[in-house]
Amino acid sequence: MNRKKTKVAISWSGGKDGCLALYRTLRAEKEVNCLVSMVSDENERNHAHGLRLNILKQQAEALDIPLVLVDSGDDYERALIGALADLKKNRGVDVIVFGSLYAKEDRKWNEQVAMKAGLKPSFPVWISKDESSLLLKEFITLGFSAVICRASDKVFNPSWAGRMLDWEFYEDIHTKNDGCVMGESGEYHTFVLDGPIFSKKIHLAKSGVVLNSGLWSLDIEDCQLLDKKDEINCIT
Repeated sequence: MNRKKTKVAISWSGGKDGCLALYRTLRAEKEVNCLVSMVSDENERNHAHGLRLNILKQQAEALDIPLVLVDSGDDYERALIGALADLKKNRGVDVIVFGSLYAKEDRKWNEQVAMKAGLKPSFPVWISKDESSLLLKEFITLGFSAVICRASDKVFNPSWAGRMLDWEFYEDIHTKNDGCVMGESGEYHTFVLDGPIFSKKIHLAKSGVVLNSGLWSLDIEDCQLLDKKDEINCIT
């Protein structure tokens, strides 16, 4: 007898934490209905990482998962709760997945939002703070490819924006004694380009580094989706 899969939505920024949460959710054989990203229609960017909306849409296409963009308007929390309630009512979504790591206040807020929307929250990448290195190692080992799209100017110089999340990065980030190697306190943010759950890979065609509100930001203006040479067997 086939059991009906739990239908979930993924809270989505375009970065590594949400991507790992998505990966683990798929491994758990849940039905991923959509990615949910909070955005500013006025600025045409998402809030979490400042990505242009057309770039975020191409990433969702590369994952072959529908993307739901939620304009925050004047009330971020109310807009998110309303969007999640709509997903429950109109799409039958039961669970909202978050990429929170170990920040308790972040988890508490997410739990409250989910509860108000009538959904169950899920935290598949929740860890203790001292497990951060293991999680970063897992992301790289699994074959995900990501670029640093934001880096705090209090911790990094501009050369860090645009760096790839590879083993060289892994070694270098551990030399920084004033931050989390996973960037959980906002030290850096990422944009995922490829990995075992991507049907296509993303090539950055045009980008530049700017300083914006204390962040060295990789402003991705254009990207291309490329076919992957090898057949993908995402979930085994």
